[in-house]
Amino acid sequence: MRLVDLPEPLPAGSRLLHIGLPKTGTTALQAALHAARDELESRGVHNVSKSRHPLAAAAYGAGRTDDSDDGRLSRRWTQLAGDFATSRARQTLLSSEALCAAAPDRISALKEQLGEDLYVVVTLRSLTALLPSLWQQRVKEGAATSFDDWLHAVLRFEADGGFRLGGYDLDRIIDDWGSRFGEDRLVFFIGDPTDRLFTLRAFESLLGVSGVLKLPSMDNAALPFAEVEMLRAFNLIHDGQDEDAARWAEVVRGVARQMGERPADGGRADAAWQRITAPRWLAEAANEHARRSIAELEGSDALVVGDPRFLLADPQRQPEEVAVPDQVSVQAAAWFADRVARAVTAGSRSPQARTKRGRAAAPPRPADLDTVSGRELARALARRARDRVRRVRR
Repeated sequence: MRLVDLPEPLPAGSRLLHIGLPKTGTTALQAALHAARDELESRGVHNVSKSRHPLAAAAYGAGRTDDSDDGRLSRRWTQLAGDFATSRARQTLLSSEALCAAAPDRISALKEQLGEDLYVVVTLRSLTALLPSLWQQRVKEGAATSFDDWLHAVLRFEADGGFRLGGYDLDRIIDDWGSRFGEDRLVFFIGDPTDRLFTLRAFESLLGVSGVLKLPSMDNAALPFAEVEMLRAFNLIHDGQDEDAARWAEVVRGVARQMGERPADGGRADAAWQRITAPRWLAEAANEHARRSIAELEGSDALVVGDPRFLLADPQRQPEEVAVPDQVSVQAAAWFADRVARAVTAGSRSPQARTKRGRAAAPPRPADLDTVSGRELARALARRARDRVRRVRR
């Protein structure tokens, strides 16, 4: 292992492939790279993706999808790979966490498509912090499994929504990617979790630029535990229970994507709102995994930027048990109900419906209550939404 605080710039003509891992700050990095696209190009850095994140095309390149769309994804991936392989820029980059899921045979195919002379960058994060974020994302996508049940399933290496803890095993990454591109071409970022700028500064160092990447405003911010439980209650109610389940799941996923950026209210502005926190037993189990990962890094020829000890968590800072909230603020409930109603009424249109004047309609004023039972609210709104779906279909 070669350990540095910040890396030296890569040689001129280098190609940089960032493969994730998921929930390690990848969205913020990709947004920063996209926002600084013109400035980076002027400094000799070419981002081959034309959007913030070419997720679908990269998933195709990783072998995670089939060519069921008349070749659109195949053509898009071929274009990205060709641009990456033939770019004559001072530095060329492509970022997608979808690539980290590539099986060994697909990694060999990527080597053929992208060229073997590239650097593979992997961003890492403590599993104690990462797993709550990953469960929240699953709920936003329609999962109905409780936090505790999901954690136990993950740590038993049972599949849940396609995820396995093995996807974060560094021995697999070092073996699969290092054996094809060279361990000395692997770069791991492991930053202080309190330093939100670490990954951006480390990327700038690799690219040989400074002061270009800025923290973006995010649309996937962490939600209060109560709001995630509200979403999960809706998912439970519509978990294949009626003919409108698929349509309902589509509506909820669309609204969930907006929740992180809704205006602050009494429920969100309160400093006491409960973030999803890993229990102590998870931190202890995750630390065992982290120690194995650190040993794999130490025995490799990879470049490690930061400090591997940040993969560990202090179990004493985690609660022995995590209390699951059963109430949600009326402000959050009113906002959610408003967005769901608009999405259902709009039918095939985006949930981000607009008023005739082109401005976002203000959410309804909440009732003069502090909280409401999340499960009771979910049942009431679900009944109304089902009725509205059926009326729209008529």
